[in-house]
Amino acid sequence: MSARRQRGSALLDTLVGTLTSLLVLGAILGLFSAQEQAQGVQDVYGASQTVTRTVIDLMSRELRMASYDPTGTALATSPGPSCPGVKQGIVSATPTSVRFQQDLDGDGLLLSPGEDVTYDVLGTQVRRTDATTGVPVVLVDAAVQNPLTFLYFDGSNPPIQLVPGGTPPQLTAAQRNCVAKIQVAIQASLPSPSPSAPQPLDSMAETMVAIRNRSLANF
Repeated sequence: MSARRQRGSALLDTLVGTLTSLLVLGAILGLFSAQEQAQGVQDVYGASQTVTRTVIDLMSRELRMASYDPTGTALATSPGPSCPGVKQGIVSATPTSVRFQQDLDGDGLLLSPGEDVTYDVLGTQVRRTDATTGVPVVLVDAAVQNPLTFLYFDGSNPPIQLVPGGTPPQLTAAQRNCVAKIQVAIQASLPSPSPSAPQPLDSMAETMVAIRNRSLANF
């Protein structure tokens, strides 16, 4: 074989090797990019779940203490006929908001932080308002309409749902006196970081909260 043919063969082998290396490198980069996008999606979804679960946990801790009145002087008592003797600590209750009171420090007043609290929705935002400041605090911007919903139940076994009526819908005072459990649900939607899967990432957290001092014996 002549020197010219040998050089041509060597050049061809080099080009083939280079092309093969580029193809392998491209495949590795594509795999790495796909894994990175998948991890990004998982991270965003995990963050969304963490936010909704954190807000649910906060609401649950506070709602369990609704109508707590250790001195018996901070809150009025239901005269009946619906659920007589129950402390009237649920001030308002709608499908998307709830306001409740509790005498956490046992001083017979409702002036301390956390003793008069409202959870509600404004557009896509879930908010918490403490009466001591009167300033709504945005807990999460869920990017969906009506991200927070409440369902109300009495102390029957099994529980009977108390349905808000009127316009706008809300529980009556008699219904609020009988609320023993509240089902809370929060949904959120975050943009996907993956161009190949651009649909929003939806998450939802839900729990049933039993109001501690409204036991079954009261109903």
